[in-house]
Amino acid sequence: MRQFAIVASLVLATLPVSGAGAEPAGTPAGELVQGWRIQSSAVVRDAGARVSQPGYSTAGWLPISQPETLMAGLLENGRFPDVFRSDNLARVPADQFTVNWWYRNEVTLHPRPGRHSFLVMNGVLSRANLWVNGTKIADQGQLQGAYSRFEYDLTPHLRDGANAIALDMFRNDTSENKGFLTLDMVDWNPDSPDNWTGLQFAPALEQDGAISVRNAHVVQRNAADLSSSELTVKADLRNNTGAAVTTTVSGEISRPGTLLPFSTRVTMPAGTTRTVTLPALRLAHPAVWWPYQMGDQPMYHLAVRADAGGTRSDEQAEDFGIRTVTSHLTPVVPGRTLAPDGYRQFVINGQPLVIRGGGWSQELFLRYSPKNIHDQLSYVRNLGLNTIRLEGNFPPDDMLRQMDRMGVLAMPGWQCCDKWEQDSSRWNAQIKASAANQAANVARWFRDHPSVFCFFQGSDNEPDPDKEKIFLDAFRAADWALPQIASAEYKASAQLGQAGAKEGPYNYSPPSYWWNNGPEMNLGGDFTNAGGAFGYDTETGNGNTIPTPDSLNRFLTPAEQGQLWDVSSTNGKGTGPDIYHTSPFDDYTAVGRLGRYNTPLWNRYGHWSDLASYQRIAQAGGYEVTRAQFEAYLGHAKDPANPSTGLIYWQLNKAWPSLQWELYGFDLDQPGVYFGAQKAGEPVHVMYAYDDGSIKVANLTRQRQTGLRVAAEFVDLNGTTRATHRADVPALSSQDVATVLRPAVPTGISPTYFLKLTLTAGDRVVSRNVYWLSTKPDVVDFARTLGEGSGTEFAPNGYADLTGLQTLAPAQIQVTASSAPSGEDMITTVTVRNVSSRPTVGFQLRADVRRGTTAGSPLPGDNQVLPILWSENNLTLWPGETQTITARYAVTDLHGATPVVSLTGWNSAPQTVSAR
Repeated sequence: MRQFAIVASLVLATLPVSGAGAEPAGTPAGELVQGWRIQSSAVVRDAGARVSQPGYSTAGWLPISQPETLMAGLLENGRFPDVFRSDNLARVPADQFTVNWWYRNEVTLHPRPGRHSFLVMNGVLSRANLWVNGTKIADQGQLQGAYSRFEYDLTPHLRDGANAIALDMFRNDTSENKGFLTLDMVDWNPDSPDNWTGLQFAPALEQDGAISVRNAHVVQRNAADLSSSELTVKADLRNNTGAAVTTTVSGEISRPGTLLPFSTRVTMPAGTTRTVTLPALRLAHPAVWWPYQMGDQPMYHLAVRADAGGTRSDEQAEDFGIRTVTSHLTPVVPGRTLAPDGYRQFVINGQPLVIRGGGWSQELFLRYSPKNIHDQLSYVRNLGLNTIRLEGNFPPDDMLRQMDRMGVLAMPGWQCCDKWEQDSSRWNAQIKASAANQAANVARWFRDHPSVFCFFQGSDNEPDPDKEKIFLDAFRAADWALPQIASAEYKASAQLGQAGAKEGPYNYSPPSYWWNNGPEMNLGGDFTNAGGAFGYDTETGNGNTIPTPDSLNRFLTPAEQGQLWDVSSTNGKGTGPDIYHTSPFDDYTAVGRLGRYNTPLWNRYGHWSDLASYQRIAQAGGYEVTRAQFEAYLGHAKDPANPSTGLIYWQLNKAWPSLQWELYGFDLDQPGVYFGAQKAGEPVHVMYAYDDGSIKVANLTRQRQTGLRVAAEFVDLNGTTRATHRADVPALSSQDVATVLRPAVPTGISPTYFLKLTLTAGDRVVSRNVYWLSTKPDVVDFARTLGEGSGTEFAPNGYADLTGLQTLAPAQIQVTASSAPSGEDMITTVTVRNVSSRPTVGFQLRADVRRGTTAGSPLPGDNQVLPILWSENNLTLWPGETQTITARYAVTDLHGATPVVSLTGWNSAPQTVSAR
């Protein structure tokens, strides 16, 4: 939606009409970005009528660079330095936010005759009284809600010269009993001390002529084969005058090589608003938008203009993509399908696909950086994922525009666990009006972004009938044409029916768990925490994520890092010392403890004795289970009875430096879980199925894959190849997966052993994947796991034996590196060779680019180059094997230093080489 992007400020004295000028499509030219100041009502005792007078003294108020939350404003003014380190966040006094705070801006305007001025409020957290030039314009009973949109006619109230806007902001509250429909961060992150109070999106001041244009959009009717598309332009026109006005509505739909003009004349009675629908425009052979792995991302541009009396009155513009999205429940195979109604399957442009992504966290104080978002979306593509789930916490529109152009899907919906999920019979009239307003605004905002493919009208619960009607009526009025889903769990609503989704688990589970889609996953039709690879899992993960040493040094003290490997955390759930940067709900029984995660690592991989040995196990263990989780949802995609149709990792990222639920760090650190997920997301990928020992190949590209061949080698710990199996791979269509081998584990192999898979096309290696396995399987107690709802429970003595990895002999590894510029980026090429004289594997070999000297030494201090896009990492090589990987990063992130590459490994000495 236009009003949600944060852009550069403008000179308000010469304010252009809405949507005009050089701003990005859909961005209002009149956003009020600069000039805001904030102050507590404990300091400012004056009433709104006085605070909103032009010239009112704001001495001692805090200037902010843009509308933002109170905590963001205080941090911008130097309060609470290094707030994310250690437990500094807990030391921020929260009582300063119990009173109202003022947001104030003063702008210079020169209203022109015949022009009408409107203030657009784009959401408040949680509610506010609005004052302009001494007059109360809106009351907090109406002006409330994170995603609300209210437009106020300020024409009678504005002056030639200075004008003041003041917001009397109430503390944000999302609780069921007293709260409002805004946002919080559930149990994903700690609460912000201000409880996210203030502004997230900039208000806008729009100046129109006699006619205003609003809600301009395109309704698509695409042929089934996408050979043509009928595009119907619609817009709301408002007559701002006391007399009838005849206006010419014109514009075009365009992209390079395409121009579809339109025009019509409309007579608007005085003071009325009406929707204008233009005749459908037929477009033959449209450029079709696809997710990035399946095709291109062409965009069309809509421009709508209203002219009256020979002058431009108003105009709007937006970009959109042409694509078709449908969804359905998969067929039920009697006696075999676990779910009574099947599973949710999404189809884009006629092609079913497995949704693979992660759950989104905004920055803890809702601060927004377009560059940071670009870096994170680049990570999503580097991981091979295709989707980001937005459970509430909707970001500025810039993020969706970037997703449109990068081909990353957005899966939005309302959030759980607060006022949004309260039964609407307990909502008063104001809350119901807010729900209708926000639903209408969100539907208009999201509908034409091609990255958005659905909307979840419920999260942990389905909406009750009255709430569902509020939401669906608003979406219908907005011409919403995408699938709407009742819940993120396996629940049904009155109108939308069965959601066909599930949630959980949220704690450590072994690789074999994720591959399980057998009957033990069904406990009376309740699929909560039944995370095995079947159906559509909207949020699930392996619990804690242990960042790399570089990242830990940025936010934990040495003493806090020592708590990570405390052996008291290996005695089951709820054990270990409290650690502030874990989730307060990490095991549902104890605050900030690692017992759920460390206990299986300790029992599966063997014991650690210090932070370094713990890190070695945590990074390998994270890689192992995360790879298995994503691979399982690909491997079972074609199961006729219990197909895996979608997986949202909980979570993709975090709002602050965290030890919980993330694929990459707040600092864009890439721990083992990152590279495990990346391996599973290869465009054409060979994998091992932990449930039946088969070898499968998946094709995530749009192209048909032919001429592939697989080799599977069983290698024991001493480097001896015990068996090799080869097979040709049948032709694979887009999004297809096939089983190509079912090799037996050789008798007599070591209790801990390796399986090396190589997928080739002629002499070219397409995919290489190395597993470390055990002749002793993990055994999960499914009755306790699913029944307790807190994570995977192992049977007594039910851990796989990977302790043999502790006995690996040292490997001799050689590394060389070089760098070359590519535009504004640098590409560093790293070649890793195992030159051991004995058959010793080099296990979990990790490369990092660092800022160094011309002599090839790393600079002291924090020298790791981030963000960075590796083609692959965490390698495993046998003697005589070589692998070359590349890293792309911004030249400016070298800070003028020389690139060097460090290499560490499970059983190899660390080394650093020049990468000049």
